[in-house]
Amino acid sequence: MSTQPSTIPFSPDLPAATKLTAVQAARALGELLFDTPEYQACLQALHDVNHDADVQRLSTRIRKITIALKWGKGDALEQQAALTIVEAELALLPSFRAYRQAEQTVMRLFHAVDEAIGKAAGVPFAPNARRSGCGCGG
Repeated sequence: MSTQPSTIPFSPDLPAATKLTAVQAARALGELLFDTPEYQACLQALHDVNHDADVQRLSTRIRKITIALKWGKGDALEQQAALTIVEAELALLPSFRAYRQAEQTVMRLFHAVDEAIGKAAGVPFAPNARRSGCGCGG
């Protein structure tokens, strides 16, 4: 797979009669991003990691150690050492590594899209695209 993000085939130079509302444009962008090879590869890697018995076993162990640390159960130094070992084991699993790589690839794509939209809009896009929480649906 290429390390360059996919090109999203969405022209900002549409004639005025075919311009989309903000909601339609956001939905169209979401659909385009969903269909990119990067996102599809990330979904497949997520599926694979979620169905890997070794990943599940180590993830369960990490959760148990984390809970023990949070609640002060057992020797904290031993728990922390065990956590470090289990996290290292997890990081070596092929499905986990593939997922992390796919996640990084899709994040680069999303950052590139964010940068392109922000450049076209003249303001940073992602920080300004958050819901306002005003209850107006925006």
